[in-house]
Amino acid sequence: MTKYQKQITQGKWAKASELVGGMRAKIVSETNPSPSSFLNKDGSPKVQDVCKIQFEGLPEPMNVSLNRATINGLVDAFGEDSKVWMGHPLIVETEKMRVAGKAVVALYLIPEGFRRIDDENGYALIIRAGEQDEPEIGGHINDVGENMPF
Repeated sequence: MTKYQKQITQGKWAKASELVGGMRAKIVSETNPSPSSFLNKDGSPKVQDVCKIQFEGLPEPMNVSLNRATINGLVDAFGEDSKVWMGHPLIVETEKMRVAGKAVVALYLIPEGFRRIDDENGYALIIRAGEQDEPEIGGHINDVGENMPF
């Protein structure tokens, strides 16, 4: 038997590929978990964290599924209650990437006074500006032929 859950999200969805990096935005609704069209390995629907965002220059708020880096940055900036995230100025950053071989554009929403970096494993982090230096990528390079792991 196939089970379906009612989709509660209404309205247009933002397309990161149509947004311009550097534009301003603000969250205008509480962020809520919503079933995604993608499935977990056990067949259950993945959950996405959806809110409405008003983007500068666009006529109406649009739905956005917030990624983990954005959520962590919002928690650091404003706390764990998504009601408190609403109304604060955010800066849009986009990044072209491949997911499962498909070209996509990731959307990050950066609170004022924060910046996006990549950690040592290449994952995006949103941190307070000046909080830490850029993480080192890689390690010490030995002289050729000396203590090489291969």
